Amino acid sequence: MMNRGLKITGIVLFLLLAVAGLIVWKYDFPKKIKLTYPAVEFRPGHPSSVDKTTITIKGTLHRRLFHDERFTGHIEIAKYDVTKSRMAPIIFQKDTLGGWGNLAYFVYAFKPSGAVKKLDIVQLSSIWKTGKFENVKLQLYERVEADLGSGKYIQIMAPATDYDSALALEQQYKDRDQY
Repeated sequence: MMNRGLKITGIVLFLLLAVAGLIVWKYDFPKKIKLTYPAVEFRPGHPSSVDKTTITIKGTLHRRLFHDERFTGHIEIAKYDVTKSRMAPIIFQKDTLGGWGNLAYFVYAFKPSGAVKKLDIVQLSSIWKTGKFENVKLQLYERVEADLGSGKYIQIMAPATDYDSALALEQQYKDRDQY
């Protein structure tokens, strides 16, 4: 009788340890990110639209069990002053356009007393990444009155140093249905 109770306890304990081990093995612990990449801003099909910049990414990439990845921290694009403002957390939605996220910033104006006078939320772009930000694609939101020309959006690809490397990286994102 005692032997059977010990067997059941052992089996239950083994199963609990196996489940705990599986959770620890599959769980993606938060990862600190601190990267600076050369980047190229361009309009696909228009090599003359190329403008070089840099992207600095600092923060933490989180992925709780059964949830989408979430980045908290800061992404600064040297070319855009708005990216020096406080950034909203990014949720990379794996079921939306292959891992799409929204890059937005909070821009504050203050009264002389220090109180907040005005808050603007600037939605700069859609963002995709691979892995732990091994590379990044930004598709900038443009004003309605902007001249869209060919209808192709302004993109920023990193790491990239010229039009050809940016196009090659863009093709990799297309191949993964991240557009």
